[in-house]
Amino acid sequence: MREIDPNNFFVSESSDQENNYDKKYLIRSSYGDGFQHIYNIDDNFYVSIYNIKFKKEFILRYTLPDRYVLVLYITGSGNEFYPYQNISPNTLRCYEPREKYKVIYHPQIELKSISIEFTADFIESFLKKRYRDIDIAFSNFFRNKNKLFLPKINKLMYEIYKCNGKSATTKLLLESKVYEVLTLIAYYLENEGESLLKSKSISEKDIQLLQEITKYIDEHYNFNISLQTLSKIACMSESKMKKIFKIIYNMSITEYIQRKRMSVAEHLLISTSLSINEISTVVGYSNPSRLTELFKRYYGSNPSNYR
Repeated sequence: MREIDPNNFFVSESSDQENNYDKKYLIRSSYGDGFQHIYNIDDNFYVSIYNIKFKKEFILRYTLPDRYVLVLYITGSGNEFYPYQNISPNTLRCYEPREKYKVIYHPQIELKSISIEFTADFIESFLKKRYRDIDIAFSNFFRNKNKLFLPKINKLMYEIYKCNGKSATTKLLLESKVYEVLTLIAYYLENEGESLLKSKSISEKDIQLLQEITKYIDEHYNFNISLQTLSKIACMSESKMKKIFKIIYNMSITEYIQRKRMSVAEHLLISTSLSINEISTVVGYSNPSRLTELFKRYYGSNPSNYR
């Protein structure tokens, strides 16, 4: 597996001399084909659009900029770390300033994504300057390290991705949509504030017990794991276990198991010649059509096409 040099990833730049907010960079041909399109709106936030087809499997690691970052993966294939999870189409990821970032990109599916980077001063003062009676800490949103699916924000991010132009009206449109994204985040925080508070009130012991559950699932994902078995491992009732698991991991136990199985299935498709039927059995599905259904949901492609 080859590692990408983040300082030597882009090889050329084309820009419109009539404005200073729109720049396009091409990636080095040794890595693949594609581009990064950056819009510098007003120095408070930046919009970056990525469209990259990698030639082979690459690993990328670096320290993120000193800004809050919101990313929508539209398509793509790979695995992120800190925490470990696969790249899934139509999911959001949040990053805090100066986070350590590490990802493995697979070449099977083109990477299409959009990111918005906010300066720390701007993200904290956005509402305070306009609505003093609203007390929202945007930093709480970016502390979420799990993949998110928030339909309204996802849809708006995709609309920004499709914006393409160099005129002043394009800049105005992008700026208005970024403000709308922040407004939706504020609305999400206000309505999900109770859940955020609940997550902070969960005891360290219960968090450790949930980690034991996830370890058990990671090692027995291809078995028919019952909630009764997991509740015994966690030494708590099924209802309590399901409730706090959802709060901590932002997904149900069933979805966690499915995601684990899909991650293993993806790896087997890439690295082995096993048939779809064989892979289905390996990851715990007796019916291959179930594997196909879930794989398409998470990766946007049938297993046979993905290979």
